[in-house]
Amino acid sequence: MVICPSWGPEMPVAYRGLAELAARCAAAGLPVLRFDYPGTGDSGGEEDPARIAAFRQAIVQAVECLAAATGVQHVALCGLRLGALLAAEAAPHCGGRVDALALLEPVGSVMAFRREMLLLRAASATPGEAAPGWIELAGERLWHEEAAASDRQGLGAAIALAGARRVLVLARRRPPAMPPGVEVAPFQEADAFLAPPHLSRVPQADFVRLATWLAKDSPPGASAAPPQAAVLDHGHVVESALRFGPGRAFAGVVARPQGGGSSTAVLLLNTGMAPRAGSGRFGTRLARHLAALGVPSLRMDLCGIGDSAAVPGQADPAAPPDIYRGGVVGEAMIGVDMLMSLGATSCLVVGICAGAHAALQLARRDPRVGGIALFNLPAFDRAAGGAPALDGGPPPGERPWLRRPRMLMRRLMAEAEIAAASLGVSLGLDRPNAWMRDFAARGVQVLLAYSERDRGLRELRAHFGRGGRRLIGQPLVRCRVLDGTDHSLTPPGMQQQAMHLIAEEVLALEARLLGRREARRDALAAIPQSSLRGEAAGLASYAMRVRP
Repeated sequence: MVICPSWGPEMPVAYRGLAELAARCAAAGLPVLRFDYPGTGDSGGEEDPARIAAFRQAIVQAVECLAAATGVQHVALCGLRLGALLAAEAAPHCGGRVDALALLEPVGSVMAFRREMLLLRAASATPGEAAPGWIELAGERLWHEEAAASDRQGLGAAIALAGARRVLVLARRRPPAMPPGVEVAPFQEADAFLAPPHLSRVPQADFVRLATWLAKDSPPGASAAPPQAAVLDHGHVVESALRFGPGRAFAGVVARPQGGGSSTAVLLLNTGMAPRAGSGRFGTRLARHLAALGVPSLRMDLCGIGDSAAVPGQADPAAPPDIYRGGVVGEAMIGVDMLMSLGATSCLVVGICAGAHAALQLARRDPRVGGIALFNLPAFDRAAGGAPALDGGPPPGERPWLRRPRMLMRRLMAEAEIAAASLGVSLGLDRPNAWMRDFAARGVQVLLAYSERDRGLRELRAHFGRGGRRLIGQPLVRCRVLDGTDHSLTPPGMQQQAMHLIAEEVLALEARLLGRREARRDALAAIPQSSLRGEAAGLASYAMRVRP
C-alpha cells in the first residue's frame, strides 16, 4: 500500500495518524510505503509552479518503488483529502498495478481544495502577504494558475478512470457522482482527526475498519524487503534518516556537509505537534541551510510526534501527547547523545513555542548544551503562571481584570530577585533570573526571539523588563523581535530572519569553543616539561582556569 498525504496545514495534522495507519496495515501483512511529495517534508526540492503535476508523478514513482522493493504486483493507494484525489488521478498511470483505492475525506476537485485553502487563509489571524501568483498557507504554496488548470476531471470521473478493482470512500458526507460499485462509508472520526494539531485524535476505529478492508481480498504479494538506509544526497549536503535511542524509539534526520563539518552541531526540536520537518517546513530548510555553512544538525521527533514511538504509558493513545510533560527533557537529551556519537563536542538547541520550552529546560540540565535559540517561548517558568493556552490564547482561567495587578506583582518579585542577586543572595522569588545567572556562569549562549506582538513578550517583560532590558550587559544573551506576527514562523520572510539569527549563534558558539581549545593548548604548551610529569588532575585544573 502507498499512503498519499494531503497538503498544506493538513500535512502536520494528519502525520501521526497516517503513521499509525501504516503500522496497522503492516501488522496485517501489507507492505506499506509513506512518502513526502517533492518540496514538502523531508523530500528534496522547493516550491514549483507545476507542484500538482509533480505530486501526481511522485505517487506513480512511489508505486514503482514499492513494487521494486517488495516484488508485489498489485498495490492499494490510500489518500487523504487532496492526496485522495491525486491518488485516483495517478492510478491509470501506474501500469495496471493499482488494485484498490481507499479515499479518506476526498476533495471533489483541485479547485474546490483551492477555495478551501483561500478561505482558511482569509480566516487566519496572521495571513501575511503571499508572493504574486501563489496561494500561501502555513508556509506552503501552490501556484494559482496550476490550481485553476488542474480540473480536467472531478473525483467521480477520476475514480471511474482509475481502473481499480475495489474502491472505498470514507467521508463525512457522500460525495456526488460516485461511479457504480464504489463503497461509501461514514468517516466517523474525521472531525476529531482533522482538528488543530494540539487537539487532533487518531481515528482508531475508522483505521481498524480501513486496515481490515485493505487486507481483505488483497492479491498475494511478496514479503517486504528489509528497509534500506535512507540517504538523500544534495551534492554539498547529505541527509540520513535514522532511528536511534533505547529500543530505536526515536526518528530523526541528520544533515551534514559533504566532507565533515564543525564540531558544534544543532539539535532541532518539534514545534508543538508538527513533525520534524517543522511548521512551514522550517526544520528542513534550516537544517540544509546550516549544512551548507558547514554545520551538522539533527531534527528529531519526540515521543508521540511524527515517526517516533508513542509516549510510554499514555492513558489515551488516540489523544495527542502532553507536549510540556516532564519526560520531554530526557527525550531531547537522547538527541544530544546522538549528536555526540556523530562527533560533535557541543550543541546549540533550537526550539519554537513548546520546542523552546524543551530547549530551555534541556540547557538547564545538560552541560553539553553550549547555546539555545528560543523562538516565541510561551513562558520561562510555567509553574509561575502566565503561560498561554495551547491554542495561543490567554492563560487558562485567567481573569482579565487581574492581568495588570498580577503582572505588576511578578515584575516586583523579579526586581527583588535581581537586587538580591547583586548582593550575592538568592531569594528564590524568580527562578528564570537564577537560570540566566547559571547560564552566564557556564558560558551558555541564549537567543530570545519573538514575533511581533507575541504573547511570550509579556513573559519576557515579567521576568526581565520590557524588551528584556534587564538582560542588557550580558554578553551571551540576545533579545530580538522579528518582522512578522506568525507564532510558528511559517512565512518565508520570517524563516529567513530566524535562520540568519541561528547561523550567527552557532558560528559564534563554534568560534568561542575554538578559542577555548586554542587557549588550553597554548597554556599547556607554556608549562615546563618537568611539570608535565605531575598529576593529570593538576593539568586538568590548570586548563580549566585559563578558560575565558
